[in-house]
This record gives sequence, C-alpha cells and structure tokens, in this order.
Amino acid sequence: MLILLNFSCFSPDHKNDTGAGLQDTALVNRLNLRAYEYWSSFPDSTIMLSRRTLALSDSMEYRTGKIDAFRNLGIGAYEKGMYSEAITYYNQAITIATEEGDYSRKAKILSNLAMPYIALGVHTEALKQLNLAIELAESYDLPLIKAHAIHNMGMVYHYQHKDDKAILYYQESLRQYESLGDSSRSTFILGNIGHLYLHKNDLQHAKELYDQSLKLAEKNKNYKAIGNALQSLGSLYMEKKAWDHALSYYLMAKATLESTGEQTEYLRLLDNLATCYLGMDHMDAAIRYSELCYDVAKQNKQLYYIQNAANRLATILEKKQELSQAIFYYKEYKSASDSLYSADNKEQLVRNEEEFKFKKQQNELELHYTAKVLRRNYILLVATVLIISLLVIAVLLLKNVKDKRRANQTLRNTNEFIEEQNALLEDSDNFKKSLLALVTHDVRSPINNLNSILMLIRDELVPPEEIKNLLSSNSEEFDSMINLMENLLLWVNQHLHTSDLVIGEFYVRDIFRQIKGIHVKRLAEKKIKLLIECDDELKALADAEVVMIVLRNLVDNAIKFCKPDNQITLRAAINDQNSRITFSVIDTGVGMSQQVRENLFAVAEPVSHRGTKNEKGYGIGLQLCRYYLELSGSELLIESHEGQGSIFRFELDRPTDGRHIQDIRSLRVPGQM
Repeated sequence: MLILLNFSCFSPDHKNDTGAGLQDTALVNRLNLRAYEYWSSFPDSTIMLSRRTLALSDSMEYRTGKIDAFRNLGIGAYEKGMYSEAITYYNQAITIATEEGDYSRKAKILSNLAMPYIALGVHTEALKQLNLAIELAESYDLPLIKAHAIHNMGMVYHYQHKDDKAILYYQESLRQYESLGDSSRSTFILGNIGHLYLHKNDLQHAKELYDQSLKLAEKNKNYKAIGNALQSLGSLYMEKKAWDHALSYYLMAKATLESTGEQTEYLRLLDNLATCYLGMDHMDAAIRYSELCYDVAKQNKQLYYIQNAANRLATILEKKQELSQAIFYYKEYKSASDSLYSADNKEQLVRNEEEFKFKKQQNELELHYTAKVLRRNYILLVATVLIISLLVIAVLLLKNVKDKRRANQTLRNTNEFIEEQNALLEDSDNFKKSLLALVTHDVRSPINNLNSILMLIRDELVPPEEIKNLLSSNSEEFDSMINLMENLLLWVNQHLHTSDLVIGEFYVRDIFRQIKGIHVKRLAEKKIKLLIECDDELKALADAEVVMIVLRNLVDNAIKFCKPDNQITLRAAINDQNSRITFSVIDTGVGMSQQVRENLFAVAEPVSHRGTKNEKGYGIGLQLCRYYLELSGSELLIESHEGQGSIFRFELDRPTDGRHIQDIRSLRVPGQM
C-alpha cells in the first residue's frame, strides 16, 4: 500500500487576528493543533475537535482559525474515505485564505486538496491543484510546500502506474527536502520509491531502498516511519514467499505500531500478518489475526479491511468445517462488499461531477483565453507597426550619423596622411643633409690625404721605402671610405629607383662561404674566428644579391664590434613553426645597451659608432639591411646585451618547386658598412 505523505509537513500555523482577544485565539490555535495531531490515529477526533474550533472561530470572527479548522476537517474527512466532503472543506478553507491574502496557507491546502482528487481518480484536477500550489510556493518562497507538492505529483503518477515518472518526482522531492536540511520525510519517500521498484519486480533495488528508509527512521526515532519500513520489508519477503523473514519483520512492525496508536497502518499490518500465516499454513494464527483485523476495522468503519478479514475467515473456517462461523463471516464479507460497491458508485458519481465541473471550467478558460489572445494580437499588431516605424526612423538617423562619421574619418585620415608624408619628407631631408655633411667631412679628409701622398710620389719628395709605409698607414681609412661610397651608391639607387628583386633558389652554404671569403683579411687582422653552421643541402628562395648585401653588412658590423679571440657564427636552420629559414649572425663582441638598441632605427639621420679598433661606422648599412629585408618579406630582429654580444636574425622562404639554382659565384659584391 502506498505510504501517504499528504499532511505530514503541515502543522497549523498560528497567526492572531487583531480583532480577536489573544486569549481566545490562543485557545482556538491550541484546539486546531490538537485536532491536527489526531489525523492519522484518530480521524474521528480530528473531525470533532475541528467542528468545535470552527464554531469558536466563527463566533469570534477569527478567520485564520476558520482556515485551519476547515483544513483539519478536510484532513479528517479524507482519512475516513469521505473524499467529496474533504474537497468541500478544503475549498472553503482556500476561499477564506484567498480573501485574507494568506498565500502560504492557500498553497498548503492546494497541495492537500490534490489528495482526495487522486483517491477519486480525477488525476487531471489533482495535477491542476498541485501546479497552482507550486506556482504560489515559488512566488512566495515556500520551499517546503513546493517539495511536498512535487511529492504528491509523484503520487499521481504512482496511482497511474507510470512508475519511472513517479520515481523522478519522488527523487526530486527527496532532493529538495534534504537540501533544506529536513530528512524527516525522507524515510516515507524512500519507502514509496521502494514500492515502485517492487511493482517493477526489481526486488533487490526495492530492498535497498526499504533498508535505507528503516535506517533513517531509526536515526530520527520516528516510530511510525520505523513501523512502515519494517512492514514494507515484510511485504517484500512475502512477495518472495520467504515466509519466515516476512513474519519476523511483520512482528517487529507490530510492536512498533502498537506503541504509536497508529490505526490505518496497524490495520494494514494485521491484514498482512493474517495473509502471511495463511501462506505458512498456520491456520490458528491466521484466524487470530484475521479476527483482530476484523474487530479493529469494524471499530474504525474501514470497509476494505472488513471485507478482506471476513472473506479470509469465511474461507478458513469453511475448510475447518466450522460452517456456522463461516456463514457469519461470509455474510459480513457480502455486506462489506455491497457497502464498498455502493461507496464506489458514490465515488464514481463524485468523479463524474468533478470531471463535469472541470470540463466546464476548461471551456470557460478557453473562451477567456481566446478573447485574451485576440486582444493581445491586436495590441501586438499595433506595437509591431509602431516598432517598425521607429526602427525605420532609427535606421535613417543611424545612416545619417554613420555618413557624417565616415566623412569626418576620411578627413581625419587625409590630414594624418598629409602629416605623415610631411614628417617623412622632413626626415628624408634631414637624412640627406646629414649624408651631405658626412660626405663633406669624412670623405674630404682621406681624399686630401691620398692627394697629398700622390703629389709627394709625383714630385719624388719621399723615398721609395717611405711610400709603402704611408700607403699602409692610410689603407684602413681608404677602405672605410670605399665601403661608405658603395653603401651611399646603394642608398641613392634605393631612393631614386624602384627596386625589382630577382627571386631564385640558391644554396645557403655557398652564400656563407662567399661572406667568409670577403672578410677573411679583416678576420685575420682582428684575430676573430668565423664559424658556419648550415646544412649542405639547405636552399633558400630569395634575391641572392640582396642576401649577400644584408649578410655582408651584418658580418662587417659584427667584426667591427668584436675583440681579438671573439667569435662570429653564421647560422641557417629551418624554423619548425613556419617552415621558413632563419638566418642568424651571432657574435660574442661588446654588445649594445638597451638605449643603443632602441635608437638603431629610431633616428632620422645616420649615427656613427666606433668599433673596437676605432673603426668608423655610419649607420647606413643597417638602414640598407632593413630596407632590402622588407622588400623580401622579412624583418631584421636584434638581440643584444652590453658585454654579452649580439644576435641579428631574419627569415626567408624555402623553395617549393624545382626552379633553377643561381650560381652565386657570379654575383656582384656590394660594399660594406
């Protein structure tokens, strides 16, 4: 039998109306509470006390007391099987609660009202009341009532034998109760879920849930729940025809329920005990418990158990040839069955009446809803036209604003472009002036020296042995001047003509060897070692002459800032991230400070830096490197720390087809920095 949780969380609340005396309302509240306490064991007492509190509340005009009294009358009537009367009482309580704006009580009673509808089989109406209860509970933050209503929804599907759906609702109710720290209901809910698994013939799962229910009930010292759990375990073993186990659980449940005064569950237990002894062929015990069940059922006017007990006694006594007693109980069985059948007919009439009311309400709601939909559609149509008009106006305004912004942005961009061009022209003009000053100052001196030497030689004013010394002492200055002139010519060509690159494949190692051959004399003079790290078969796709210009200038720069016994490394390797070739010129020379690094390309005029042997440098070579690498789709990256050397890097593409490899030995060798 399903364990009902329909009233267990709803003890009467106490709220005194200002118009009633505190002492009188306190008496009404106490009587309502006492009536509620009897609902499970003595429903007749619940009804009697509730009628008294209703009369008192009515005479005092204490409307809160009337709500609780009508609710308790509904509880008592439901327990007595008077489902139509229960519905009437509950609706009277709901009407007053609505008038008083007491939505907490209204939500509780709506959840209770679903129970007689469930018993009558009017499940659609039961679900309607439960949905209203949940809606109120959510609106007024009543989590306990919401959990109870969800549990009762599970009961609707339980009675409809929709086991899986019922389990989902029971589990959600259990989760909500426990999230609120209330585990007192968990034992009943676990028992109900166990009944569903028993119905699904999943005995193992059912037993686990019954055991869990029993353990929790014992922990909370809830004796009614303990009796229920023990009786459920007995029914489980009786289902398995394990009579001894079933009997032991039934007897433990009997001792527990007798201590609580619980009548409904006690009747069910007596009926189960009689059935169990009958299954064990213990006829005397079966007769004894059937008679006890019959007597208690007669006292409580429980027709269902009167019918069960009388039918069982008539059958057993007939087998024992005690025919007069058998006939007596058979008549009692027939009378109870007729009464039960009459009650069923009455309940069916109530069902029909309630279904008629429900359909009538549905029709009224549909008419109201249709009118509401038409009105809403008209409002939506007007609103839609208005919104579309506003959107069109907004779009036109937005377009106008965007056009103005676009025009202003174009004007700003034009002004910025003009300012940038003016800045570039100014920088270019400053750079040219600086070059002119550099040529005027730094080139004039070595040319004058050379001219003086030539005049001395022409006029034979210097002995032959001194001529060699003069030329040797000025050779470095002459070399520097030649390099400067070559880079100047390249720079002038860069600014006067559009550079067209000649792209082709070439072996990287051949380029490196050329660079080393060009600088072999200077490397030897400064006692610097140059290493080549490159795969013999590595090929690049670029303008080889441009690569020669860049590498020659970078190596020349490295030599300039290296000391004796320092080392320069020419390295080329494939970058795994983008499959391009990374070229690196690495030296262990004097390095650069952060300020020098930041100003390498930041100035608009060439800057001279002296090398470790006071070699001159003009900054034009790095400008050329950056320019030619940009044309080749690359950039020059620099890492350097003062006293730790420098690394200059750039990347070039690799060949993807079988294009012809250039013969780099025929390339012209441009000047150095």
